[in-house]
Amino acid sequence: MNKSKSSPQLLGLQGFMLESKPFALDSPPPLRNSISLDNLQDLENEFYFEEFFEGDGPLGIKFFEDNIGNIIVKRIESETVAAEYFGLVTEMILVSVNGVSVEGKDNTMTLQSINRIWKQKNEIMLKFKKPIYQEVIRALNDKNLLKYYDKFVELGAKSFSDFEFVEYSDLVGMEMSVKERERFKKINPLC
Repeated sequence: MNKSKSSPQLLGLQGFMLESKPFALDSPPPLRNSISLDNLQDLENEFYFEEFFEGDGPLGIKFFEDNIGNIIVKRIESETVAAEYFGLVTEMILVSVNGVSVEGKDNTMTLQSINRIWKQKNEIMLKFKKPIYQEVIRALNDKNLLKYYDKFVELGAKSFSDFEFVEYSDLVGMEMSVKERERFKKINPLC
């Protein structure tokens, strides 16, 4: 029985896909940075925003209920506590309040609870699920640019066709490297 040499560099790489190119047996296989979209659970933490809000004055988050019963961020009012928190954006789905899931709960009661907690304590922990736009995820993932997903959504990208409105200055503002900007040009050659 021959024991193979272990490759410590391979430990903890379950979320990555191996390229289909041959590799030497004495070196670790090359890795591809993009993630399989068949299993978005690899990215679960990337699609959530959780924040402990605290401060004086109104919380400033206006909600609405979508057609399937989710509580959605409709608007973030300026000059309020919520407006000071980077990362909170419209269209996020409320998931939990102070660590308690809102799934299956009465939405009116949930919103009243948020208002009551805020009024009494001026602090609250809210967890949101970010909007997931499959075409945007797929295009960015294919070019190993998925880490910029939030920034493209902030620009208004909800479908592949929205990439045509992205300008070069937007990419610079996202602090993309030159190589990353070149990869993005494969999505939008006019950028």
